[in-house]
Amino acid sequence: MSVKDSVPSSVLPADVKCKVFKPPVWPQLVGPSIFLAGSIEMGKAIDWQSALAVELAHMPISILNPRRGDWDGSWEQDISNKQFKEQVDWEMDHLNRADVIALYFQPETMSPISLLELGMYASAVGIAGKKLVVCCPEGFWRRGNVQIVCHRYGLDLVETREELVQKVKQKLETALREQSRDMSRDHD
Repeated sequence: MSVKDSVPSSVLPADVKCKVFKPPVWPQLVGPSIFLAGSIEMGKAIDWQSALAVELAHMPISILNPRRGDWDGSWEQDISNKQFKEQVDWEMDHLNRADVIALYFQPETMSPISLLELGMYASAVGIAGKKLVVCCPEGFWRRGNVQIVCHRYGLDLVETREELVQKVKQKLETALREQSRDMSRDHD
């Protein structure tokens, strides 16, 4: 799936180089990868994932977007539910695989799974250093907790989605440089 499958073509830049993957597809990753974790509450959270994918479309990377097109809110959230388990397994496996994790806490959402993911990946390290880049604007109900975790673990914490885009681009550019160095060492 390319970024064209997840956002209107009228907003795409001409130099699309990224690949966007959504569950239940288990992709072969191309280039450094980023997982788009954070607020996803249907009916409350904006589709910030697609907007971020557009901002990153010019980079030769893999974007892992958990916002499943065929999600059904009536699925029983229990390990015995095949579709639900498939979704959670996809998210956990791809959070582990990702080189960078963008984590956005949207005000007016509760985002309990995003808070869980912050705790799970606060000490995770990838090719570009600490994996997590966290955006937690004023108004998020547990902003203080997020600030303290980010401070304690030395995570990048920003206030706006625009700042999130810039920090994520910096981390991905570092990952691209490191990957290029690794590949040139392999050919020597």
